[in-house]
Amino acid sequence: MIRIVEVKALEGYRLWVRFNDGLEGVYAVEPARRGGMFQPLLNPAVFKTVSINDDFGCVEWSGGADLCPTSMHDELATAEEQRRRDMEPMMVRETPPAKE
Repeated sequence: MIRIVEVKALEGYRLWVRFNDGLEGVYAVEPARRGGMFQPLLNPAVFKTVSINDDFGCVEWSGGADLCPTSMHDELATAEEQRRRDMEPMMVRETPPAKE
């Protein structure tokens, strides 16, 4: 079961998180886009009160806003895989010389 084991609030409504499998990264919360119970998080002082729910391994705030650790993990893992692919050197296929 994927669980968040460490969290730090960052500027720009982002969270640095570490999961129990070692994956870590920065997750954009985007409270304005989420609306509803996430609206209070637009106040930076409220956003910084993020904590980890020990029962479920998710991040949460007072007022009921929380985020699914599995969804967050999947998004960060996909982004990390894409970064790795982007950094791989492009394979250059050599064309054999034409026969005359």
